[in-house]
Amino acid sequence: MKAYLALAAAMILTGINVAIGKVIVVDIPPTSFSMLRFVLASLCLVPLAMFEPGGLASLARLCWRQWVEIMLLALFGVVGFTTFMLVGLQYTSAINAGIIASSLPAIIALLSLLVLKESISRRKVLSIGLAVLGIACINLARPDDGSGSSDWLVTLLGNSFVLMAAFSEAVFAILTRRYSSIIPPWTLTMIVHLVAIPVTLPILLWLDDGWQLPLGGPLSFWLLAVYYIFASSILSFFLWCIGIKSVTASSSAIFTALVPTTTMFVAVLALGESMVTLQVMGLVAVFASLGLGLIVRPQGH
Repeated sequence: MKAYLALAAAMILTGINVAIGKVIVVDIPPTSFSMLRFVLASLCLVPLAMFEPGGLASLARLCWRQWVEIMLLALFGVVGFTTFMLVGLQYTSAINAGIIASSLPAIIALLSLLVLKESISRRKVLSIGLAVLGIACINLARPDDGSGSSDWLVTLLGNSFVLMAAFSEAVFAILTRRYSSIIPPWTLTMIVHLVAIPVTLPILLWLDDGWQLPLGGPLSFWLLAVYYIFASSILSFFLWCIGIKSVTASSSAIFTALVPTTTMFVAVLALGESMVTLQVMGLVAVFASLGLGLIVRPQGH
């Protein structure tokens, strides 16, 4: 149950941050904010990892192939997800981002089958099917995108970036399942964010022509930025590493249904985006998916 609660909390925090990201990218380019996130998070994580029992020793035992996979974990799990999501939110709404994030259960389950060779039970298939049904309901609703643009192609571009963020998050879920049993959680969180800094640097130079920080920006930006960084890079990442140790990657896919649900509630209540009946039906299906997934006994434990 502790693992379930940790995964649920991690995904709720992620869903809140998807909506907050819509506000943050108004004041700072996405890649510059990604670099700010990784630098500030690393400053907090290094001392936490230094005092974690067995942390540094676990890194010393890694072979070159494992270091390559950790680099991929950083590339997809933090750099790809953060950058793609924030770029996408410049062109589409927070609700649309939540809708597309709903594809995570199906993507993770498929990758779990193909990469980790995990079996998928009938109940889990039904649970994922309900999540997909929720996606269909929300997509058919076609709400006002709230992006400030009437150009359908622009919105489609934003949706495509968010979909790439979903694929990045799926790869992250698969790889953390493998390394959470090898590396203690604070150390794993630290090393992924440290590796993310040099990975992000060429992207930063290419897209933003250097690190652009709104030093004279409003206080509200910095408060939201600090919360976003703490919630995403430290708290939710740590909770996910804790939970994924005791739950299969395909089972963890069920909890990602909380991302679009949380995003949509924040988008409606805080950002003023519209929500229609068919979207509510989609949310009901998503919650049914989560409830069914919770009674599935994790395999191999």
